[in-house]
Amino acid sequence: MVIGLTIVGVIIAGIVLGGFSLYNLVEQKESGVNIAYDVVSTQGAAENLTGMESVKVHGTVWNIGDKVAKNVTVTIIFTDPAHDKVVRKTVVEGVDLLPDGVQYEKFNTVYFRELTIPKTLVDETIQIEWEEDGQLKTLTSR
Repeated sequence: MVIGLTIVGVIIAGIVLGGFSLYNLVEQKESGVNIAYDVVSTQGAAENLTGMESVKVHGTVWNIGDKVAKNVTVTIIFTDPAHDKVVRKTVVEGVDLLPDGVQYEKFNTVYFRELTIPKTLVDETIQIEWEEDGQLKTLTSR
């Protein structure tokens, strides 16, 4: 009988605690702009340019929020420590992104540099700026 009550107690505790856990895991959706993006980069020998290599970045940006993202600007920042350079390339400028993912903007850019021996990597950072409710917002990610 004691074992049966213990098992029932454990089951009830599991249900109660599990209920609290589920409640804590519920994602709260805030209203506003919610920028999403997908970026792919490749680095390798530049075609038809001896002694050079290229870093290519291809991507897409869109808004999955419920407000319009106004005056969107996307900049790719190439950080090349081997050549002590930071190069900024604006790939999208002045675009409004409609809510609920109904519109997206694609972009492509290339950074050329002299080959390095030994091979070194260039870091790419994406910076997205937009206006929301009259305020400038920024999202930066590597």
